[in-house]
Amino acid sequence: MAFFNFAKTTYANMTFVKLPFKLFLFFSGLSALAQKPTDVLVTINDSIYNVADFERLYNKNIDMVADASQKDIANYFNLYKTYKLKLQNAYSLEIDKTQKVTQEYKSYRNQLAEKYFVNDDDLERLLNEAFDRNEYEVKASHILFAVDEFAQPQDTLKAYNKAIEVRNELMKNGSFEEAALKYSDDLSAKKNKGNLGYFSVFKMVYLFENGVYNTPVGSVSMPIRSDYGYHLIKVVNKRPTQKIKTIAHILIEAKDKNDAAAKKKINDIYKRLQTGENFYDAAFHLSEDILSRDKGGDLGIYTEGNFNIDGISDVVYELNFKGAYSQPFFSQYGWHIVAVTNIQDKPSREDLRENFTRKIKSDTRSKVLDKNLIAHLKEMYHFSANENNILEAAKLLEREEMINQPKVESSPKTEAVLATYADKKITAKNVLEHIYSFPKEYAFLKTNELVLQKAFDFYSLRKLKEQYNNDLETKYPEFAHTLSEYKEGLVLFDLLEQKIWKTASEDTLAQQKYFIDHKEHYKQPGYFIGEVYVFKSKSDAKTYHKLLKINYNVKEEDFPMLYKYQGRFYLDDKRLPANLELKTIGENVVKHNNNYYVFFVRERKEAVQPTYDDVKSRVLSDYQVEYEKEYSNELLKNAKINVNEAVLNQLKAKYNKKNLNKN
Repeated sequence: MAFFNFAKTTYANMTFVKLPFKLFLFFSGLSALAQKPTDVLVTINDSIYNVADFERLYNKNIDMVADASQKDIANYFNLYKTYKLKLQNAYSLEIDKTQKVTQEYKSYRNQLAEKYFVNDDDLERLLNEAFDRNEYEVKASHILFAVDEFAQPQDTLKAYNKAIEVRNELMKNGSFEEAALKYSDDLSAKKNKGNLGYFSVFKMVYLFENGVYNTPVGSVSMPIRSDYGYHLIKVVNKRPTQKIKTIAHILIEAKDKNDAAAKKKINDIYKRLQTGENFYDAAFHLSEDILSRDKGGDLGIYTEGNFNIDGISDVVYELNFKGAYSQPFFSQYGWHIVAVTNIQDKPSREDLRENFTRKIKSDTRSKVLDKNLIAHLKEMYHFSANENNILEAAKLLEREEMINQPKVESSPKTEAVLATYADKKITAKNVLEHIYSFPKEYAFLKTNELVLQKAFDFYSLRKLKEQYNNDLETKYPEFAHTLSEYKEGLVLFDLLEQKIWKTASEDTLAQQKYFIDHKEHYKQPGYFIGEVYVFKSKSDAKTYHKLLKINYNVKEEDFPMLYKYQGRFYLDDKRLPANLELKTIGENVVKHNNNYYVFFVRERKEAVQPTYDDVKSRVLSDYQVEYEKEYSNELLKNAKINVNEAVLNQLKAKYNKKNLNKN
C-alpha cells in the first residue's frame, strides 16, 4: 500500500522533536476499547474492533489522504482490516518487546511528556511577547565581553565593569564599530564590526533578544547578560516585518565589482527585463547560478538572516509587489538581479501559535516556564521541607573533598529527612551525593549553606518532576492513548522492515523474475546529441537551418538568436518543444511558444532496454511493493473476519454522502 511505502522512506529520516507523526501513524490509534455489542464493526481473528475506533481513525486522517478513492468507506475499510492483521502479526512475533522498539518508544514518551510540564499562563505570556516582537525586525550591533555562565563572581564583575567602561567611552561620541573591532570577544567582529544585520524573534538567544527589543533605536544598552557573557547592544534601526516574499534571482558570477564583462552581462539582462522579457525565462537561460537557474532562479521564501548574500536584505525589503525586480547589485558572489515572484500576507497569530509554542519550549525561554511549575508540583504532591535539617546537612558538606566525590556513609545525620512528597522522602545523603556528583556546579558558591540550598532546590525539583512524569499515564488518559498509537506505528514499521523489505531485498532471483515480467517499464528513452538554436524570427530560423545543412561553420554572430543549447537532449527536456520525434529532429524548423527552434543533430540514440544490473535498485523498490501486496493478501486469505454489514452500510451512507457534499 502507498501508506506503508511512505512510512518506509520517511521513518529513516524522522526527527522525533519536529516531525509530524500523523502521516506515519496513518492507522495508529486503533487500539480496541471496551464496547457494547451494537458498536462492533468487525471481528478479526477473535479481536473486536468497534465503530468508534474506525470513525476516529477515519476522521483523523481523511483530510490527509491524497488518493480520493481511499476516502470511500469501502476502500478505507479494506485498508483498516489489512492494517489490523499486520498489527496482530507483529504482536504475535513480539516485535513490541525488541530493544529498538522499546528504546524509541521511551524516547518519544519523553518528548510527548514535555508539554505536560508547561504552565499555560506563562506560555501565553511568552507567546504574546513573541507575537509582538514578530511584527518588527531589528538591525543591531553588539560588543561581547565573554565570561562563562558559571564563572566566579569576581570574573563576572570584571567583565561587567569592562562593559561599563567601554559604554562610557561610547557615550562620549565614540565609534561603536571601532569599539567592536577593539574590544569585542566575538570573533566575527573582525569582519562585521559587530553588525548583526536585521533579525526578528527567535533568531538570537532569549536574554540577548530581550536586550535588543528593549533598547530604543539609536541607543546603546547597559550591559546585557547572556550565557556567553555581557553584551553592549546598539539598535541601528527597527522596521515592520515584511510580508512573506518568494524570491528569485539572476546571478552573473564575478569576484571583482569592476569586472567589465560581468557588469555588461548583468546590465544587458536588466535591459531585456525592462523591455518585457519574462524573469523566469531570463534566469533559466542566462543565470550562472547552477543551483537555481533550472527553476527560473527560484530561491524560495525570503527569511531575514537566512540568505548569506551581501546587500540582499535592503534590496528585498524595497520590492513590494509580485513581479517587482531590483536593479543589479553586487555581492560576494557577483552581480544579482532579484525579483519577487510571489507575496503572501504574514500569518496570523493563530497560524503561528503551534510553531512559536514549539520554539518557546526548545529555546532558553523554557527556563521561564519552570517558574510556576515548581509551586504547582509542590502543592500536588504535598511537598514539605524541614529547614532545620537542611541547615544541619550543610555542616556535613566536605567542601575541600567535593572534587574527589567522596562517598557518603549512612548515619542518623545523613539519613535525616530534608523533605517529603507523595509517599517519598529526600534525605541529606541524597543531596550530598548529588553535590559530589556535580561538584563544578556548586564550587563557585562561597558558603556551605548556599551550596546545600541550591543543591536541595535543584534535587527537589528533579524528584518532583520524576514523580509527575511517572504519573502522567494515570493522570491524563489522552497521554496514554497517544503513546499507544505511537507504539503501534513503531511495531508496524519493524514488521514491514523484517517481513517485507528485508526479505524482498534478499531474494535476488525473485527480483530478476520481476524485472523480466515488467521489462517495458524500465525501458530508457532515446536522446540526441547536438545543438539547439532558438530564434524569435521565423525567417532567421529558416535561413540558419538551411545554412546548417550545407555548411555547419556558419557564423552565429550574424544571426540574432535568443538562446543556444548544446549537449545531450532527452525528449522530455523542458527546454525543448513538446511532442518531438527522435527520428525527425533536425529536418525542419519547429515553432513553439512563438519562438522557432533549429536543431543540429550530431548523434541519435534510440530507446534502450536496460539490463537487470542497470536498474536493479528500481526493480528492488518496485518488487518490495509487489511483495507487500502478496503478503497482505495472504494475511486476508488466512484470517477469520466477521463484518457487521449493517453497521458498515450505515457508515458508507453517512460518510460517502458527506464526502460528496465536500466535493
